[in-house]
Amino acid sequence: MRKFAAISGISIALVGVTYFLPYGTWAEINSLPAHPLIVHGVVVLLPIVSILLLIGIFKKPLLEKVHLFAIPALALATVGVLAAKSSGDSLSAAVGLPEFHAEWGNNLVPLAMALLAGFIIFSFFSFYKNIKIVSSALSIILVFLAIGNMAMTYVVGHSGAESVWKEQYAEAKTPLSTAARLITLEEVKLHNTNTDCWTVVGEGVYDVTSFVNRHPAGSPAIKEMCGKNASEDYLGEHSGQQEPEMWLEKLRIGNLKE
Repeated sequence: MRKFAAISGISIALVGVTYFLPYGTWAEINSLPAHPLIVHGVVVLLPIVSILLLIGIFKKPLLEKVHLFAIPALALATVGVLAAKSSGDSLSAAVGLPEFHAEWGNNLVPLAMALLAGFIIFSFFSFYKNIKIVSSALSIILVFLAIGNMAMTYVVGHSGAESVWKEQYAEAKTPLSTAARLITLEEVKLHNTNTDCWTVVGEGVYDVTSFVNRHPAGSPAIKEMCGKNASEDYLGEHSGQQEPEMWLEKLRIGNLKE
């Protein structure tokens, strides 16, 4: 009981101190915004802890053995949520506020705190006072809180990804051209630098300039294609692979003229 009280007290105090830390505490790490790093930790830790709690609620003997570890894990996840909110506020001062993402991030704070508090109370009445009616009622509440935290974490993460990547990703997937232009190999050879890079694959002509620095395996593989018929090299590496072919087609500017 003393260990439970000590761990619970320290966990609550840790969350409380984090909650009242001054604005800007979590703004930077090595002169870079801390928010992306913190968020990645939160979207992994909080759902994992929530899933383990859900399993434990239906396997109480197992949960009883590990509940003293689960409490600080939940506290750490809650601290992460608070730090993510604070660092997000700091980042918005530099790049603007994604309102939908910020709103859901704010909603996750009380939900994570409620899960921590609910689990501590549940543990007390389940493993120390052993009042079955209260324990059963709290079990139901914890199930909803755990599911709610997982769902909210998903929404927060998805809305954050949308605010950062949606427009850029959609732009990258927009075809360069829809015209069926005929282009000779001699014209392709004129575009043979990494800042002006055309290539031929099969019967198509592609302007891969924008892909030089986007290629997952690095720019050299694309630079080698500039100004020439790279069908053999490309097909030898990517023939039949759906994603490379999808990106290549976005860069098509015409057909090879024989």
